[in-house]
Amino acid sequence: MMTLRMVLLGSAVGLALGWLAVPAAAGELEDYRSALEEFLAENGLAGGTLFVRGPETEIEVVAGMAETGTRRPVTPDTRFYIASTGKMMVAAAVLAHVEKGDLDLDARVWPLVRDLPGIDALEGIGEVTLRQLLNHTSGLADYLDDSFVGAALLDMKRRWSEAEALAFAYGEPAYGEPGEIFEYSNSNYVLLGHILKNRSADLEAALRESVFVPSGMLATTVGASAEEADLAHGYAGETGDTDISQLSWASVLADGPLVSTARDVAGFLQALMREQRILKADLLEEMLAGTKQDDSYGLGMANGGDDWGDWYGHSGSYDGFEADARYYPDADLVLVYTVNGNSVTDTDLLDLAAGIYFDN
Repeated sequence: MMTLRMVLLGSAVGLALGWLAVPAAAGELEDYRSALEEFLAENGLAGGTLFVRGPETEIEVVAGMAETGTRRPVTPDTRFYIASTGKMMVAAAVLAHVEKGDLDLDARVWPLVRDLPGIDALEGIGEVTLRQLLNHTSGLADYLDDSFVGAALLDMKRRWSEAEALAFAYGEPAYGEPGEIFEYSNSNYVLLGHILKNRSADLEAALRESVFVPSGMLATTVGASAEEADLAHGYAGETGDTDISQLSWASVLADGPLVSTARDVAGFLQALMREQRILKADLLEEMLAGTKQDDSYGLGMANGGDDWGDWYGHSGSYDGFEADARYYPDADLVLVYTVNGNSVTDTDLLDLAAGIYFDN
């Protein structure tokens, strides 16, 4: 099943943000529809959403099944686990506290995390700064290894605490000295989640205040429950048909905590980047800038460029789900896709979508 939706943004939020959607040419809609369908078929994925918003266009195409057993189709309101794409939102919430003066980017985080049981066994933690957690230059070992995934698969409904998850990295050698190398480590964002939780009732409350509300992210939650009717189920395994949804719905640590819609993710990027509703210009510039260790990754935000210009965003992947989001500031274009499976080819759906947008 394929659904096409054009939305005329006449709501108060839409008008306030200056979005205006106009009808797209039939051929353009067909191009996006075909790109999504072919991507799903090529990778054996159950279903997905592709969302495109430019200054004068808003297009959303959905395809396939949110739940294969019941043959429930994906709709524009279907919520997907977005894995590490959620790191952008966590980083933005942390930086909002930096902007308020509650946190210091270049202060050591030890006083903020020393209450975690066993944390002194995480090699290098005593020297790490907040900035180094955000940009993955901490050198801290990654808890998310085969041992953790194996344990999580034994009880997919288990919601791990920060200390329980980080214990898989305790005693492991650090990747390097803090600030000396770039090494992507999910442990960094688990620690950031702990810091946020200590400043609010819980992680969702912290994100709601600093990110969800300013961005209008009405459909986004930390984790999910199987009883919720609007969820996409995640599929993995050799044939891509094993329902492994519970593993992601129970993933509430800040390295990948969010279940969301493509529309909400797009709203976040434009609220952050264009409207600056979350961070002011100076700190946003720091968030976007890469480091000497890796110029393609800033403070929870990846950056890149292609034939159509520079972009910022973040991808995410975990067993049964993938997502990717990209914002081109010069064109004020945001592209987001979410799928309930894992791709196996090198095809980049956002590259295809960008080509369609800029070539029309």
